[in-house]
Amino acid sequence: MKKITLILFSISVFFAPLSALNVEDEYKKALKAYKRKDYQRSYEVLSKLYLTRLSDVDLNYQLGRSAYETGHYEIALAAFERVDMLDEGNIRNKLEMARTYFMLKMYEESKNAFEEVLQNQSIPDNVRKNIEIYLSKTSKVLNRSFTYGVVGLDLLYDTNINFSSSNDYYEINGVKLPTGEEKGGGALQFLGSVSNIYDIGDKNGFAIKNRLTTLYKGHLNSDNSDYDIGFIAYNPSLLYKETKFTTELELGLDKLYISGDSYLQSLSISPKIDWNHTPTLKSLVSFKYYSKDYNNNSLDSQMYELSYGLQKILSPRSYVQANLLASKQKKDGGVSVVVDYDEHKLNLNYANQINPTFGYEAIAQLYKRSYKDNTPMFGNTREDNVATITAAFMAKVISNTMIKAKLQYSKADSNQEIYSYDKGVVTIGLVTTF
Repeated sequence: MKKITLILFSISVFFAPLSALNVEDEYKKALKAYKRKDYQRSYEVLSKLYLTRLSDVDLNYQLGRSAYETGHYEIALAAFERVDMLDEGNIRNKLEMARTYFMLKMYEESKNAFEEVLQNQSIPDNVRKNIEIYLSKTSKVLNRSFTYGVVGLDLLYDTNINFSSSNDYYEINGVKLPTGEEKGGGALQFLGSVSNIYDIGDKNGFAIKNRLTTLYKGHLNSDNSDYDIGFIAYNPSLLYKETKFTTELELGLDKLYISGDSYLQSLSISPKIDWNHTPTLKSLVSFKYYSKDYNNNSLDSQMYELSYGLQKILSPRSYVQANLLASKQKKDGGVSVVVDYDEHKLNLNYANQINPTFGYEAIAQLYKRSYKDNTPMFGNTREDNVATITAAFMAKVISNTMIKAKLQYSKADSNQEIYSYDKGVVTIGLVTTF
């Protein structure tokens, strides 16, 4: 009897302070500490509060993150598992679970959890890259490199395959000439990508990635076969990850075919850095240099591209990202007037994984291209302004396969009327990972 009394007394002592607390006020204090990255303080408070709010997704997630950052990995895992039971589609929570498994040396569980997230086609590229680095490390521990692939098959309809002008006429030296008619039609498109990641360092170290990508777009109407496209690219890269940033040096070799004939081959080099300002705010900076070798030598050129992106995680299910890109292309020689140009591009991307089986993405893009050479026919230099909006919807069919539908509309305005156009593309297809 004394033993039972002692146990009850101990329990009452433990819970007495908690029952006297104003839970809401204490939670606000913990949240302030969490937002300023004082994880020790937020952990101390949240570890006392969570029993009063076992079904609170946000509180348990914040407890998990605070516990992880202070080295309490078992408690972090328990918190993330509670969130997973309450909110199965929470992608951010699944990532944190996978990282926690890794810290607990549960490498097989970590690998499986990361692979599950990787199947989601709507995650940002920088998040995908960080997952690849973690997978390379789990694979190293498990004595194997990690390889995964993505295969997509699409059926699409394009209202303006030949980019015909939206104007009925264009003018040259005061003479009006008719523009060509729009060609619309359907096509089948195949996309395949295989990536291999191999870890060559310790924690927060180096990894090597090799990626092979191929694309084929074949039109269903043989009259449109002149617009068939084939593309193949090989991209090896060296990755390095630290707590605050991830860097990558990527090389590229690609070849483009049009209507079955070789059209362009390119060599490129691109250093990149992703910088974490906070757990939910990241900057993405890259520079890219291309050397372009066309079958038509008068188009051979060098291209320089600088881009900056800012990504904000809005919730564990959604993010928004803005990208600004500036590029300059210069011809190697010759007198072609369609090579030298400056281009500025701005796009805004929003993605939301509503639940474990359904998500959507919306993209708006504006770009301006200014050519440098005067076009003798038109007596001026060409300037194009293009706006594109895209909406994509994804639904999981089985564990690693999704059905994806996409609607896209583009409108181009040019000071040379023949290059003004509008077009719409409707796409539906399947995407699977392996």
